[in-house]
Amino acid sequence: MPITVLEPSGLESGTVLDRDLVVVGSGPAGLTVARRFAGTGVRVLVLESGGRRPDRDADALNEVDNVGARRIEDQSVMRSRILGGASFLWTGRCTAFDDIDFAARPWVPASGWPLRPADLTGSLEAARGVLGLGPNDYDDRLWRRLGMPAPTPQLDPDLLLPRFWQASQSPHDPSSPVRFGRNDIDPPGAGIELLLHATVTQVEVDEAGTAVTAVQVTLPDLRTLLVRAGTIVLACGGIENARLLLASRDRFPAGLGNGHDLVGRYLMDHPGSVIGSFDPRHSDDVRSRFGRYRLGQAQYLHGLVLSPQVQEREELLNAAVFLEEYPAVDDPWHAGQRLAGRVRHRGRPVTADTDLPAFDQAAFWRAINDDEPPEPTAAQDVASLLRHPRTIAGGLLRMTREHRPPLFRARRVDLYSLIEQRPDPDSRITLSEKRDAFGMPLSRIDWRLHDQERHTLSRLAELVSDQFGRAGLSRPRIASWLGRDDWRDNLTDRAHPTGSTRMSSDPKSGVVDPDGQVHGIHGLYVTGSSVFPTAGHGNPTLMIVAMALRLGDHLRATRLR
Repeated sequence: MPITVLEPSGLESGTVLDRDLVVVGSGPAGLTVARRFAGTGVRVLVLESGGRRPDRDADALNEVDNVGARRIEDQSVMRSRILGGASFLWTGRCTAFDDIDFAARPWVPASGWPLRPADLTGSLEAARGVLGLGPNDYDDRLWRRLGMPAPTPQLDPDLLLPRFWQASQSPHDPSSPVRFGRNDIDPPGAGIELLLHATVTQVEVDEAGTAVTAVQVTLPDLRTLLVRAGTIVLACGGIENARLLLASRDRFPAGLGNGHDLVGRYLMDHPGSVIGSFDPRHSDDVRSRFGRYRLGQAQYLHGLVLSPQVQEREELLNAAVFLEEYPAVDDPWHAGQRLAGRVRHRGRPVTADTDLPAFDQAAFWRAINDDEPPEPTAAQDVASLLRHPRTIAGGLLRMTREHRPPLFRARRVDLYSLIEQRPDPDSRITLSEKRDAFGMPLSRIDWRLHDQERHTLSRLAELVSDQFGRAGLSRPRIASWLGRDDWRDNLTDRAHPTGSTRMSSDPKSGVVDPDGQVHGIHGLYVTGSSVFPTAGHGNPTLMIVAMALRLGDHLRATRLR
């Protein structure tokens, strides 16, 4: 899809632009909506606060005032104002939501979506092409696709079920996930327009407050623009969507869409942590079974999820586990990769021009749980290759016979969990008295964790240990912090802010309707994880893209024909 970049340097302060559709944010949600209008004749302008490269001044606009549970303080490793938004940082992991995630569950307050799983089937299928994914099979149906039987002995399906995650692959570089916008730029005169370094600081509505009219834009040198449109889509992330609505107070002191004091409430994430660990010298059985699988070019990671039956019976939240493996310093496979990287970059250190630093930032949740040893020298890597021929031979055999990645030498093997959060109206985003460089109030984050999360994690760890023991697999050593009073300090937010502009059929219980339009404000839409009523356990990008596709199709059919 061609995108024309408008140069902000040529726009005088006070300039007024008129478009049919304005999309705020160039990440997976924003560009997916915009792409639905390629070649339609609809005048689309995408506004991106950052530029083509990381910008400290732009990222500083993401600063938050945290007053709740401990979160990662450095927002630059969590969110990025840059072309492509969150896709500049993400690791590419995708999975679909489970059917139970859409259901109203008596043991999960405020649960239940106004959509059914079937309402997203077509959009999820279309999202595969956007994200460079294989088949959308994330449960035990994948074994048939792989042409192999399910591993035995099987675990009790009344307690734990297979779960898979898939890796996004860019068509331009299969070793990298899709980086939105990176390969879409064309010369002027073609397709959809994009204005970089354009920060939206206010959304405007008509005098009656019932229809959107424009957005105010501030450029880095404080020049201001007005962009008018009858349809505006906010796609600037789970925190910024709420912040922008709350800060748009010209017509309503409480902000837009906030007549029932719901904007910013029900803030959720995916609290993640190591809930168990394995002896790396005696865990090849678990690593082999729950490692990675290939289907053509598609790569899947195998893990486990709590069954719907045990969730209901024991009033648990949805939660999943997978293995996180850390290579030994002398692992020959990683030594070979490092040597190849040195050859590729002619011996120079890896710089910000490559994808590696972005991936390293996206794996922040690994780094804080691990003391990384110094990177080996080239000579040490050569020695590792020569020292472990059996590891290399075994890996090659596994790759050719089983079409699976090699088992590398590990120094650490963890059982990592991602968990759904209990929706809580007091877990919320409000506006701080502190302000950013453009005068906008910072987001004041009061993120809350609950005993139901700890109980679910503890029970999940117990079930995995028990089931592994019954199946004759190596058992994990359960993390001791699960039974301590300081358990909250051992959970990390995973840069998946969710729920702050939740979807509902009734304006009294949500911010946007099932089509994503803000209740009571014609033409103003929100998309992204902020509209999810519940978070599930799954990484959200596949669902974000599917919801954005659905919104784009809705706008084409009803407003922008």
